[in-house]
Amino acid sequence: MENKNTPNAQKSTINENNKIENPKPLTIAEFINEDEIVLFISTNFNSIIAFNKENKKRQKRSKHEYIHSSLTPVISLEGFLKLIIKYTEIEHNTLIVSYLYIIQLMNKENFILEKNNIYLLLLTSAVLAKKVLEDLVSDNSYYCQIGLFTEKELNLAEYSLFSRLDYKVNYTMEEVEQVYNEIFASLPNQRKIEYFQQQNYNVNIDKHKINKSDNKNNI
Repeated sequence: MENKNTPNAQKSTINENNKIENPKPLTIAEFINEDEIVLFISTNFNSIIAFNKENKKRQKRSKHEYIHSSLTPVISLEGFLKLIIKYTEIEHNTLIVSYLYIIQLMNKENFILEKNNIYLLLLTSAVLAKKVLEDLVSDNSYYCQIGLFTEKELNLAEYSLFSRLDYKVNYTMEEVEQVYNEIFASLPNQRKIEYFQQQNYNVNIDKHKINKSDNKNNI
């Protein structure tokens, strides 16, 4: 899976015959920007953490002694994800896969997301996904500094996550695109209009109608 930060705006070009060529419409994965991915992930996990806090007494806990930190970074999940992106230079598709790791862990292991494990888990899943999918990676001695964790904490958390996923750490592009579709569904109407407009659609949100433009009217 390639394609990191495709810009969500493309310009028309002029070909050899001096005719204007409209750019190829962006896919949903190309259209969605980094901030929207971060907001989607952080919002989902904040909601899950809030739910778990309210229902703590009724939950059966699974032992995950290595995915836990005694220190919680004083920063929002959204801000922490931006730090991870900045200092790991993780690709968007890889970040989506790291999100899927956590979802898989919760579904399979009854893992309970809490404030004292989400930060380490976000970093661990991002590092693991980057090692699986990307060529340029650094040592954990570098990555652990992003969240002020110790190298030992990150090493143990990475091994614990990898083993609890049964070493199944590859996803198809279709599975990644499904997450992009979920992100798109969460976008404000104005952003959806922008997407359909660059797809050459006429959009009427009030009437909930989307009609294909007449290509004859295009240059």
